[in-house]
Amino acid sequence: MSDGTITSSDARALVAEGNIALIAGDAYSARQRFRQALELEPERVEALIGLAGSVRPYREKREHLLRALALAPENPEARAVLAQVEARLAAGESLAPGGVQVRSPEPGALSELEPPPAQLVTSEAPATLHCYLHPERETGLRCTNCDRPICAECVRPAVVGQLCPECAKVRRPVNYQVSGANILVVGAITLVYAVLITFLASLLLGQVGFFGFIVAFLLGPVAGDLLIRLTDRLTRNKRGRTLQLTAGICYTLGALPWTILIALLGGLPLSLIVFTIAAAATAVTRLR
Repeated sequence: MSDGTITSSDARALVAEGNIALIAGDAYSARQRFRQALELEPERVEALIGLAGSVRPYREKREHLLRALALAPENPEARAVLAQVEARLAAGESLAPGGVQVRSPEPGALSELEPPPAQLVTSEAPATLHCYLHPERETGLRCTNCDRPICAECVRPAVVGQLCPECAKVRRPVNYQVSGANILVVGAITLVYAVLITFLASLLLGQVGFFGFIVAFLLGPVAGDLLIRLTDRLTRNKRGRTLQLTAGICYTLGALPWTILIALLGGLPLSLIVFTIAAAATAVTRLR
């Protein structure tokens, strides 16, 4: 497709490719094509019907079909397939056997949610599935996105069904996709920042005497917030437990030398400790 103006023919081409993938039994590729078509043209009914046929959970099938009928209430294919889905849900079923919608290549032919009875008979004794990450483990679970077999340890709960670790990682928000470079940046900035800010805080708190605890309680969160503003600029607002742990450890290490030095010189670094805890806690909380 060109980089120019998007036309309806682009979405039609993606739907056609998705239907071909469904006929070939490649549900994963079909899903990708139908979703791309919907990104270009969210109201394309054929893409919604095709997407319903390429996913395994019946509830997700129903959701896509209801969207299609909201756009085209009289669409016979969507109505017929929805009736089959509702029947399966009423029977207490949650997942389609293979997740592949077999679509007839003839125009106007209705979709089938499941293989015909003859095909079901031949698949009564399927081969034993093994987790794609742990080949030694037998499993009956599959990722609802890529359809690969996964064991109980690899399952990542999703809104509908379950995902494998790779698909779950792709679906995570961008700011929670943390790289090794992000960890190094946050660690380095936090360590240097903690050394400098703790030195400045020790000078200030040493001047206010009795009111040091109050000043520490007030300025600690401000220092923690300023640290996160700095890291956000260089990491593009990355978040997550790994960064929380990195910031907490590095801030403590950066503040430790000045705190120990003050104690060795006979001072009472309690207000500085309060300042450090408040600043570190604020930074860790903001990175959640």
